[in-house]
Amino acid sequence: MNKLKGRWVEVSSDYPSCKGCYATLTIYPKLLHPDIISEMLGITPTRQNIIGEKITNSMGRTREIKKSGWFLSTENIVLSKDLREHLDWILDKIEPASQAIEKLQSRKETTMSISCVWHSLTGDGGPVLWPEQMIRISNLNLELSLDVCFFVDEQ
Repeated sequence: MNKLKGRWVEVSSDYPSCKGCYATLTIYPKLLHPDIISEMLGITPTRQNIIGEKITNSMGRTREIKKSGWFLSTENIVLSKDLREHLDWILDKIEPASQAIEKLQSRKETTMSISCVWHSLTGDGGPVLWPEQMIRISNLNLELSLDVCFFVDEQ
Protein backbone atom coordinates (compact mmCIF):
# COMPACT_ATOMS: atom_id res chain seq x y z
CA MET A 1 0.00 0.00 0.00
CA ASN A 2 1.13 3.53 -0.62
CA LYS A 3 1.50 5.90 2.26
CA LEU A 4 -1.69 7.89 2.41
CA LYS A 5 -1.87 11.52 3.39
CA GLY A 6 -2.05 12.01 7.14
CA ARG A 7 -0.87 8.49 8.04
CA TRP A 8 2.24 7.86 10.08
CA VAL A 9 2.67 4.11 9.91
CA GLU A 10 3.01 2.50 6.49
CA VAL A 11 2.11 -1.16 6.03
CA SER A 12 5.26 -3.21 6.48
CA SER A 13 5.54 -7.01 6.56
CA ASP A 14 8.62 -6.53 8.73
CA TYR A 15 6.86 -4.31 11.29
CA PRO A 16 9.88 -3.21 13.38
CA SER A 17 8.30 -3.34 16.85
CA CYS A 18 6.52 -6.69 16.38
CA LYS A 19 7.89 -10.09 17.32
CA GLY A 20 4.91 -11.86 15.75
CA CYS A 21 1.14 -11.63 15.35
CA TYR A 22 -1.93 -13.35 13.99
CA ALA A 23 -5.68 -12.89 13.79
CA THR A 24 -8.53 -15.39 14.11
CA LEU A 25 -12.19 -15.22 13.19
CA THR A 26 -13.97 -17.27 15.85
CA ILE A 27 -17.53 -18.49 15.50
CA TYR A 28 -19.25 -20.34 18.33
CA PRO A 29 -22.52 -21.73 16.89
CA LYS A 30 -23.67 -23.58 20.02
CA LEU A 31 -25.30 -26.76 18.66
CA LEU A 32 -24.85 -26.03 14.95
CA HIS A 33 -22.17 -28.34 13.51
CA PRO A 34 -19.06 -26.47 12.23
CA ASP A 35 -19.40 -28.20 8.84
CA ILE A 36 -22.67 -26.30 8.36
CA ILE A 37 -20.79 -23.04 9.03
CA SER A 38 -18.27 -24.03 6.34
CA GLU A 39 -21.10 -24.73 3.89
CA MET A 40 -22.85 -21.45 4.68
CA LEU A 41 -19.68 -19.37 4.30
CA GLY A 42 -18.12 -21.39 1.48
CA ILE A 43 -14.87 -21.33 3.46
CA THR A 44 -12.83 -24.15 4.96
CA PRO A 45 -11.78 -23.29 8.54
CA THR A 46 -8.20 -23.58 9.68
CA ARG A 47 -9.52 -25.43 12.75
CA GLN A 48 -12.83 -26.53 14.20
CA ASN A 49 -14.03 -28.04 17.45
CA ILE A 50 -16.99 -30.37 17.54
CA ILE A 51 -18.97 -30.75 20.74
CA GLY A 52 -18.36 -34.14 22.37
CA GLU A 53 -15.04 -34.82 20.63
CA LYS A 54 -12.03 -35.60 22.76
CA ILE A 55 -8.77 -33.79 22.03
CA THR A 56 -5.31 -34.24 23.48
CA ASN A 57 -3.03 -31.23 23.89
CA SER A 58 0.74 -31.10 23.45
CA MET A 59 1.20 -31.94 27.15
CA GLY A 60 -0.78 -35.18 26.75
CA ARG A 61 -3.90 -33.94 28.56
CA THR A 62 -7.19 -35.07 27.05
CA ARG A 63 -10.42 -33.12 27.38
CA GLU A 64 -13.87 -33.27 25.87
CA ILE A 65 -15.04 -30.34 23.71
CA LYS A 66 -17.93 -28.63 25.52
CA LYS A 67 -18.70 -26.05 22.83
CA SER A 68 -18.43 -26.34 19.05
CA GLY A 69 -16.28 -23.74 17.35
CA TRP A 70 -15.28 -22.70 13.84
CA PHE A 71 -11.95 -20.84 13.42
CA LEU A 72 -10.24 -19.08 10.52
CA SER A 73 -6.74 -18.08 11.61
CA THR A 74 -3.78 -16.44 9.93
CA GLU A 75 -1.34 -18.16 12.30
CA ASN A 76 1.45 -19.79 10.25
CA ILE A 77 -0.33 -18.70 7.03
CA VAL A 78 0.23 -14.93 6.85
CA LEU A 79 3.89 -14.43 7.69
CA SER A 80 3.74 -10.63 8.02
CA LYS A 81 4.39 -8.88 11.32
CA ASP A 82 1.85 -6.20 10.35
CA LEU A 83 -1.55 -6.95 11.87
CA ARG A 84 -3.29 -5.05 9.06
CA GLU A 85 -2.14 -7.70 6.58
CA HIS A 86 -3.58 -10.45 8.81
CA LEU A 87 -6.91 -8.65 9.10
CA ASP A 88 -7.01 -7.98 5.35
CA TRP A 89 -6.45 -11.71 4.67
CA ILE A 90 -9.38 -12.71 6.90
CA LEU A 91 -11.61 -9.94 5.59
CA ASP A 92 -10.82 -10.83 1.97
CA LYS A 93 -11.93 -14.41 2.73
CA ILE A 94 -15.15 -13.58 4.60
CA GLU A 95 -16.54 -10.45 2.93
CA PRO A 96 -17.97 -12.43 -0.02
CA ALA A 97 -19.94 -14.40 2.60
CA SER A 98 -21.31 -11.29 4.34
CA GLN A 99 -24.95 -12.40 3.94
CA ALA A 100 -24.18 -15.77 5.53
CA ILE A 101 -22.32 -14.01 8.35
CA GLU A 102 -25.36 -11.79 8.94
CA LYS A 103 -27.61 -14.86 8.96
CA LEU A 104 -25.37 -16.54 11.54
CA GLN A 105 -25.31 -13.37 13.65
CA SER A 106 -29.11 -13.35 13.67
CA ARG A 107 -29.05 -16.69 15.49
CA LYS A 108 -29.44 -15.84 19.17
CA GLU A 109 -27.10 -18.64 20.25
CA THR A 110 -24.24 -17.85 17.81
CA THR A 111 -21.37 -15.55 18.78
CA MET A 112 -18.46 -14.42 16.63
CA SER A 113 -15.53 -12.05 16.71
CA ILE A 114 -12.06 -11.44 15.38
CA SER A 115 -9.37 -11.89 18.00
CA CYS A 116 -5.83 -10.68 17.42
CA VAL A 117 -2.59 -11.59 19.15
CA TRP A 118 0.33 -9.17 18.85
CA HIS A 119 3.72 -9.77 20.52
CA SER A 120 5.90 -6.74 21.07
CA LEU A 121 9.57 -7.00 20.19
CA THR A 122 10.60 -3.71 21.78
CA GLY A 123 8.04 -2.95 24.51
CA ASP A 124 6.38 -0.12 22.58
CA GLY A 125 5.10 0.79 19.14
CA GLY A 126 2.00 -1.41 19.16
CA PRO A 127 -0.19 -2.47 16.26
CA VAL A 128 -1.89 0.05 14.00
CA LEU A 129 -5.23 -0.28 12.24
CA TRP A 130 -6.23 1.97 9.40
CA PRO A 131 -9.79 3.16 8.80
CA GLU A 132 -9.99 0.69 5.91
CA GLN A 133 -9.77 -2.32 8.26
CA MET A 134 -12.04 -0.69 10.85
CA ILE A 135 -14.74 0.06 8.24
CA ARG A 136 -14.61 -3.46 6.83
CA ILE A 137 -14.88 -4.98 10.33
CA SER A 138 -17.72 -2.62 11.21
CA ASN A 139 -19.59 -3.41 7.99
CA LEU A 140 -19.54 -7.09 9.03
CA ASN A 141 -20.76 -6.17 12.52
CA LEU A 142 -17.77 -7.94 14.07
CA GLU A 143 -16.20 -7.32 17.43
CA LEU A 144 -12.40 -7.10 17.45
CA SER A 145 -10.22 -7.92 20.43
CA LEU A 146 -6.49 -7.34 20.84
CA ASP A 147 -4.24 -9.41 23.06
CA VAL A 148 -1.02 -7.39 23.18
CA CYS A 149 1.93 -9.10 24.87
CA PHE A 150 5.14 -7.39 25.95
CA PHE A 151 8.35 -9.31 26.45
CA VAL A 152 11.37 -8.08 28.38
CA ASP A 153 14.75 -8.89 26.90
CA GLU A 154 16.78 -10.15 29.89
CA GLN A 155 20.22 -9.53 28.38
